[in-house]
Amino acid sequence: MKLLSFFAALGTLGFLLALFTAQHGCASDCGNNCPATTVYIGSPDNAELDAAFDVDGPACPPRDSVTCTGDMTSTYCTHTTITGQAASWCNVLVAFDPYNDGRPWQIIHLEFGPPENASGTCCKGYPVLGPSTYVIPDHPQSGGVYATNADGSAKDYDAITTLHDASADGASDGGADGGAADALPGG
Repeated sequence: MKLLSFFAALGTLGFLLALFTAQHGCASDCGNNCPATTVYIGSPDNAELDAAFDVDGPACPPRDSVTCTGDMTSTYCTHTTITGQAASWCNVLVAFDPYNDGRPWQIIHLEFGPPENASGTCCKGYPVLGPSTYVIPDHPQSGGVYATNADGSAKDYDAITTLHDASADGASDGGADGGAADALPGG
C-alpha cells in the first residue's frame, strides 16, 4: 500500500511539474537561444538625431508607439525600436529634418517570421528575418541608414530605399511631394 501511495505521489508531482513548466516557459535552455524579435534603428553611439519615424504594414506596432527616444536628459532622440506584431512585413520611414539634417528620407523594409515553436512556451514573438540593427550615422556627411551585423563589420543596404526628393520638395513648399508623402499612408 505504501508503494502504491509513493507512485501516486510521484505521478502527481510529475503532473504538477509538467503543468507548471508548460505554463511558465520551457524546461530547457531554449529560451536563452531565441532569435531577435526587435529591430534597433538609430545612432551607434547615442548621439542626438534630427529624425522622425513612421510605420506601415501588417507586422508593425501601432504608429503612436513608434517614437524616437533617448535618455531624456542630454539626448531626446537617439533611436527607435520596432517589435514585430505578426509574421509579415513592416516598412519604417526615417524622415530626416530637411532644415537641420538635409539627408533624403529613407524606408527600411523589415520582415518578421512565424514564432519559433508552435506552443509558444520558449521563444516569444516574431523573429526578425534579416538584420536586427540599422545604424543612422551621427552626421549627415556620413551618409544614410545602413544595416549592420552584430560586430558592426559589414554594411548592408539591401532593405533600404532612399527617397531622393523627399527633403528637397517637402521643404520647398511645405506640402506633399508625391514621393515621401505617398511612401506611407497618412503621410
